[in-house]
Amino acid sequence: MRLTPAQIESMQEDMTADLLAILIEDRKMSMQDAMVLFYNSDTYARLQDSESGLYYQSPGYVLDCLDNELTTGKCF
Repeated sequence: MRLTPAQIESMQEDMTADLLAILIEDRKMSMQDAMVLFYNSDTYARLQDSESGLYYQSPGYVLDCLDNELTTGKCF
């Protein structure tokens, strides 16, 4: 089954919301700080690239990618 562009966009938006919620609730970041951090990350750029398939992973996997990017400079 192939996903439509609208379905992929919805999954990307849901993943973004999930990651921001984790940063805000679990990492105790302000909404503004979480948004600046995530939206300016390579992880977010990869999430927006439908060819990467990152939108299809779990929020935990994408969070690991973001954490790795923050410590090493690379998603994976």
